[in-house]
Amino acid sequence: MSTKIRFGEIESLPPAKSGIYEIHTDDGIPLKIGIGKDIRKRLLQHRASKQQRLRLKVRGNRENPNDVESKQSILAKHLYYDRSIATNYDLTTEEGRQAFLLDKCHIVFEITSTLAYAQELELALEHPKNFRYVGRVLIR
Repeated sequence: MSTKIRFGEIESLPPAKSGIYEIHTDDGIPLKIGIGKDIRKRLLQHRASKQQRLRLKVRGNRENPNDVESKQSILAKHLYYDRSIATNYDLTTEEGRQAFLLDKCHIVFEITSTLAYAQELELALEHPKNFRYVGRVLIR
């Protein structure tokens, strides 16, 4: 059974439970689907949207998504390069991404019995046309 919460409510989730999550804008745009062996911890990582976790490759160009690596939240990287989703927020900053997630997004999640089952659900639901952020990061 799926549950819908705001990003500000993540702390209310039970810790160390596996599950699947979908991140949506309040306008109905499905952004990302993912899984976590500790879904609470995983969603807190997305909400933090840490700038320091976006690493520029040696001799890389910050304007090229292929030159930037994400060590914690691929959502942070996707949002960093998406200039069309939230014109009132500066998504190139942690503060801007965090504010956007808190103000304009929600999470639909399901706690699963195992991580393997969450992976099965993710494969069934993940499709490039279903979620805005899948695979390679593009400048939008």
